[in-house]
Amino acid sequence: MNINTSYTASASNNLNQIDSKGQSAIKNTNEVMTESDRRMKILDEKYEKINEQNKRFKDPQDHIYNKYRNPYSSYFRSDLTQFEREAAYTMEMSWARNNKGGQYDFNDAIFRNEKRYDPTHESVEKKLFNRQKVNEQLQALFSSNGLTIPKNTNLTFTIDPNNFKLVVSGSTDKSLVKQIEDILNTSNNTRELFFHIMKSRNDDSTQFTPDSLAKFHLVNQIKTVTGYNLKDLSIVNGQFVTDNGTNIFDIYKEELLKNPYTAENARIAASHYGAQLFDLAKNGFDSIPDLVLSIGYENGSLYDIG
Repeated sequence: MNINTSYTASASNNLNQIDSKGQSAIKNTNEVMTESDRRMKILDEKYEKINEQNKRFKDPQDHIYNKYRNPYSSYFRSDLTQFEREAAYTMEMSWARNNKGGQYDFNDAIFRNEKRYDPTHESVEKKLFNRQKVNEQLQALFSSNGLTIPKNTNLTFTIDPNNFKLVVSGSTDKSLVKQIEDILNTSNNTRELFFHIMKSRNDDSTQFTPDSLAKFHLVNQIKTVTGYNLKDLSIVNGQFVTDNGTNIFDIYKEELLKNPYTAENARIAASHYGAQLFDLAKNGFDSIPDLVLSIGYENGSLYDIG
């Protein structure tokens, strides 16, 4: 993956990534002001003012309707295109109902003279930005631990999704390999790097299959809710069970209901993951390959492989 140099950060930014233990925390997602962020900010500022103007009318929503959908009204905005009227109508109605933003339409007239918004281009730019930031974080992490990787050493970092353990290949220097592994397998560094690889993937990446991705989400969901890793559980009578024989699915449903943040959608979650859990137990944990991910690293930069 090529890095867009317009996002180059100063060396001082690297220092901000060092934690209290002298190690750089890798972050799979880094804050960046995107084109959509810029446009949403502009729309919020615009429609917050218009919302206050609409409130001066006895029935603000009726006034909004007349402006954009009633061509016989004296308030009708004939100066706008149909798309621009619909955009304004949608956003003004949202503000009238909620007294805040949250619904956006980039067909708004304020962007009439700008290039059409391209979400695909923005997605690529975000990937490039995050790749550069992760490169900087890795370099800061290695530097803070006194590690220097010889020039042109082409390494591969491979991460097991079940425990987020990273192994290094590509060098015969066992001391170097061990030092890199010891540094990266600390805190949540490998977990963050794993999700960075996931978010950076291209549609044609051979590392990802629908089945392995679904299995990863299932295992991650069960572990997040119950604390149990499916890989460590036994399968008895077509069920994943704990050491005391309890069906993990029963624990999963119970924990969902106990948590006020998940209780409302517990039935939907249980239905979705329950079917996957049943199939995986029926066919065996290893019937679907794990989502083992790898990424290359050379001369201070990560690059996608596969």
